[in-house]
Amino acid sequence: MPYHRPPTSPTNPIDSPSRQQSKSKQDTARERRRSNKDYLSREPSQASADLIAFVFDENGFYVRLANRLLDKVPWYRRVGKRGHSLCVSIDKTAKGLDPGTYAKYAHKSVRAGLIMIGFPIFVAETLGATVAFGAKGALSALPVTHLTKVLRVLIPLVCPELSVCPARLDVLKTYASPGLADQLKSLATGR
Repeated sequence: MPYHRPPTSPTNPIDSPSRQQSKSKQDTARERRRSNKDYLSREPSQASADLIAFVFDENGFYVRLANRLLDKVPWYRRVGKRGHSLCVSIDKTAKGLDPGTYAKYAHKSVRAGLIMIGFPIFVAETLGATVAFGAKGALSALPVTHLTKVLRVLIPLVCPELSVCPARLDVLKTYASPGLADQLKSLATGR
């Protein structure tokens, strides 16, 4: 007698389609991250194993931040440039962080300042949330060089395939930055 799957119902939420879809999204993101992590580890750059392990820690700050970012991405940003629309958007935003513009909005809240600089709203909301960088109220609490690096560090965590990503070279340069692990750790812990 063949096995029949029990019908999905409010009393049987384990098999609900939304839960299965959420699980498959998580599995897909996890597999992509594993592939991108392997790529960064093999790439002949100066990225340390400690840095890569810290950024790609499944329960770590940057993976959680990337997950929040992916949850906020509008559907139309998930496509384009063969799935690299979000990567390109993040990289473009990082390139556009002009110190003069950044300083002009330093007194604004993180979210409002990032929007004024030109960040997409979903990125500004994610990075401006208290859970991202703590209760840092003003944009000036996030040094522009650190913010640029944080954005580029997030790219391999949201990228479908880093080896062919249009932002790959900028990501590799960032991961090769001296002292990056310490900067990212201090930013994640709020020190």
